[in-house]
Amino acid sequence: MQTENKLILDIQHFADSDYNAESSFRYKYFLVIAQQQMISIVADIQLNRIVSFKSFTNPFASFLDLSYNELNEFNEISKEFLPTYKSKTVIIADSDCILVPDTLINLVALETYYKVNNKIKENSQVISNKLDFKHMVNVFNVKNETLKFIRFNMPSADIIHQSLLFIKACYISQNVHAETNVFIQINNDSIDLLQFKNDQVNFCNNFKFDNHTDIVYYLLAVAEELGISGDLNLIVYGEIDSNNSLFALIEKYCKSMQLGKRNTRFTYPNAFDKIPEHHYFTALNVLLCE
Repeated sequence: MQTENKLILDIQHFADSDYNAESSFRYKYFLVIAQQQMISIVADIQLNRIVSFKSFTNPFASFLDLSYNELNEFNEISKEFLPTYKSKTVIIADSDCILVPDTLINLVALETYYKVNNKIKENSQVISNKLDFKHMVNVFNVKNETLKFIRFNMPSADIIHQSLLFIKACYISQNVHAETNVFIQINNDSIDLLQFKNDQVNFCNNFKFDNHTDIVYYLLAVAEELGISGDLNLIVYGEIDSNNSLFALIEKYCKSMQLGKRNTRFTYPNAFDKIPEHHYFTALNVLLCE
């Protein structure tokens, strides 16, 4: 029964009414791989528009831990890779990464950097990516089975980590100049916390949690470390809403708390008007990979 559950996908698709997959050579393709979700995104780079957004969710499967053969059993997902797109990019969305200034990076010593805060997974590779933003490099760890799945289906795809994309998206889409602003992205089992100071990243870290109390603990500890405990302005991203019990709990400890907005430099299918703007924040900013 467990094996059968692993193959069941909840699929949601939002697309422009005139989107034509047969014209794929016009578009760029992005695949976000998270623990319990994959998101397939097609974008028109000339129009700065997301033309197709399809999410595949399975609460019984951890996509980043599945074997190559198990991943290939998801035929609905594999079909997404078939068109000949202008380019393809894969975004790894987990908590296993570390940011390093590009002036310090040494490709030979990637594992050394990574092991400062993380344990290297068995049968995996430590890799890195750099976005043209704030002179930072993301060092992250991906299992060989995941890499095999990516390379077999998309041999020429770039592989990046969501962390730098989240930083760049927050910087561009929000007023980051106030030092009391802290951005939080709430994932399935972890949170990302981010603060800017003097137009630079002052704090960025990921914390795994088991319950809502853990989230409050990490948030308060970071606010105290940053010296903004009494003036914390929290900007929230993730699949959490203002009527959620977690939102109400966190709000007690903030001077102000608001749900984040979408990046206005991009446009989206009209069907996305039904989706709260703070949902799928990193995935909807994939055009910032350029």
